[in-house]
Amino acid sequence: MKRWFSLAIMLMMVFSSLAAVSAQATASPSGNPVSHGDEGDRDGDGNGYSGGSSGGSGGYGGGRGGGYGRGGANVSYASSYINPDAGAATANPDVNQNSNCYQPDQYDDQQLSASGTNSRNVHNDACLFDRRGNYVDAPVSWESTGVGVIFRCPDPDGAGPKTAVVTGNRCYQTGFQATGMAGDGEYHLRLDNGTSAGGQYVSFCYDPENNGCRDARAISYIQINWTF
Repeated sequence: MKRWFSLAIMLMMVFSSLAAVSAQATASPSGNPVSHGDEGDRDGDGNGYSGGSSGGSGGYGGGRGGGYGRGGANVSYASSYINPDAGAATANPDVNQNSNCYQPDQYDDQQLSASGTNSRNVHNDACLFDRRGNYVDAPVSWESTGVGVIFRCPDPDGAGPKTAVVTGNRCYQTGFQATGMAGDGEYHLRLDNGTSAGGQYVSFCYDPENNGCRDARAISYIQINWTF
């Protein structure tokens, strides 16, 4: 009887040891359950990863819940569009009246401006976004090729520290508009042509090096077909 009792005790000890090993294999080294819910700062912007940005309107993605003033290192994509200038002297009926950074109309048929005037100049606006759809305030360039010219490259903040410079067919701005008026948070340009029919192609890009759009990692385009 004593021999059977001793054997039973030994079997209980073996089963107890196996159970402990199994429990340890399903725990982290600290003894706490392993969690996969927090993957840390995957996108390197100083914030924890939250599963990706929400979908936006049109083909550009990104949410509309954007804040302002994010650093240039966080630029994810650019969106350039033709502004219909509804209600203005330069109102452009050929452009989608809902054209904006989220639903960009990027093609325009436009008559040449009357000789000696800028009566049909085209309003080109754009945005930079981070991966969550927030507006980004950072240096940009616009480059125009084909016919037509850059008519206006406005200073983003008037008497503030931001600047705008036109060199040949390129406009460089050090940040988005910040004037306390409509259009803040976006970048602005005016294009014109009073001489030659044909295509004008305008690139907009994130340009921290101030060297143009050729090597840009965030870029967007519009096209104007100027006609008589």
